[in-house]
Amino acid sequence: MHWLTDCALLSEIFATKIVKQEQNGQCQRRLVHMRGHEFIEEIIQLSETKLVYQIIGEGPVKNHRGQIEYITYKGGHYLQYQIHGQSNTWVPTWLLRIVMYYDFTLASKRLRAYLSEC
Repeated sequence: MHWLTDCALLSEIFATKIVKQEQNGQCQRRLVHMRGHEFIEEIIQLSETKLVYQIIGEGPVKNHRGQIEYITYKGGHYLQYQIHGQSNTWVPTWLLRIVMYYDFTLASKRLRAYLSEC
């Protein structure tokens, strides 16, 4: 899962700008510019199979916490991505889900293309 801390790779996959910040104690931080928003993600847990992060301060989603887990199942390899949070604006949660689904669908296609080149 350590490749998910590679800001250049993540910038390419999410078609955005992600920059590594100074480490805060034992937590890695990165500055993310996405869809007109700028926010800081803090990685709070990282292992060979799991990455957990949260957004610090203001972000497009309040109380945002994400978990990415690498799973092998029936001979296949999968990434499970769970996000928890609430809309930060008047945008209804159902619309926010659609936008996030669209973004992650595109990102997963870019990730598959990247991994097939390796």
